[in-house]
Amino acid sequence: MNYWHLRAFHTVAAAGSFTRAAAQLHITQPTLSEQVKALEESYRVTLFSRRGKQIYLTALGEELFAITRRLATLESEAEQCLTDAKELRRGHLRLGADAPVHVMPLIAALESRHPGIDVSLSTGNSAELLHDIKTHRADVAVLANVAADPALTRVPIVHNQLTAFVHKSHPLGSRKRISPTELVEHRLVLRESGSMTRSIFDSALAATGVTADNLMEVDGREAVYAAVAMGLGVGIVAETELPTDENVVAVRISNLDLTTIEYLICLNERRHTRLIQTVFDIAQQTAGPASTTIN
Repeated sequence: MNYWHLRAFHTVAAAGSFTRAAAQLHITQPTLSEQVKALEESYRVTLFSRRGKQIYLTALGEELFAITRRLATLESEAEQCLTDAKELRRGHLRLGADAPVHVMPLIAALESRHPGIDVSLSTGNSAELLHDIKTHRADVAVLANVAADPALTRVPIVHNQLTAFVHKSHPLGSRKRISPTELVEHRLVLRESGSMTRSIFDSALAATGVTADNLMEVDGREAVYAAVAMGLGVGIVAETELPTDENVVAVRISNLDLTTIEYLICLNERRHTRLIQTVFDIAQQTAGPASTTIN
């Protein structure tokens, strides 16, 4: 079915006049008449009867008009839905993060400016969340030390450092700083492979030639926190992610490059959709002038 022919019929039926309908559609009356005629001829039906200069719907025309009124209502709703999304009065953002602490300011700013936008947050390690971005399971994500990728846009939003942390009763609990050699004399509680924290720490330690043999590997940041809180070893975490627990203390590690940068990322192909563009704008404003876009 030709949509324009159906729309022409509906407008004439609603206006009760070809002249008024043509003006509403911003087309000439002959063009409008041809569209209605084409609809009638296509189905070999008569939708309008003419008495002098007046037009009237036939019984079939009345039946079709009842249907097109419902279609017009749905079309109006569809247009409103899309307009709301365009103006960010409604929408849904799927946000991934390797640590909730890094994205809460972004979520708060987005909610303040666009309260109609719903945000769902998923957390996990960097490998999992990067996969979610590339398979369209997440719209944007905040991840540490994301490598350059021609398929991605990335913007640095948080600069950070990894640090060791222990229970205050641990033998290192009174220390402010230790060397890598001293660190590996104790059991380390490390996150799973695929975690960027683990990758950064392993690479930095390997660069010094020091080897860690006494390890406890756990799944997730919360498990690292729980193990350290029970005095089971030395955890490694970003400074901004240190647990707020008076029984846990941070111990800096000397002579290791443990710098991390949290990036906001998305697929290049989705970078300029209205909602994602707005998220990037807010992230750069929140991060400050040092933030620059990197492809």
